[in-house]
Amino acid sequence: MPKIVVTAAVKDVEAWLKFKPELIAQMAAVASDGTSYVAMDGSNLVATTWDVPDLKAFQAAQSAASPEMAAAMERYGMIPPATIYIEK
Repeated sequence: MPKIVVTAAVKDVEAWLKFKPELIAQMAAVASDGTSYVAMDGSNLVATTWDVPDLKAFQAAQSAASPEMAAAMERYGMIPPATIYIEK
């Protein structure tokens, strides 16, 4: 099962961390085992890793991002763009 890494900047790291349960619920249809990371330098850069059982389904979900997902990203304080890395 491929693993992905998603990196982004956020407005407030501590506020972003509080949204982890909601983020996991949002991603549950296409990814599991979400883990959050923050930058050691104290900056506003964050990352998450996820197991993705069906990469095509994940990519389809990302390319057809719903208004709900866009609203959730804004609530999480994410600053576009997010960068997604795929395990090879």
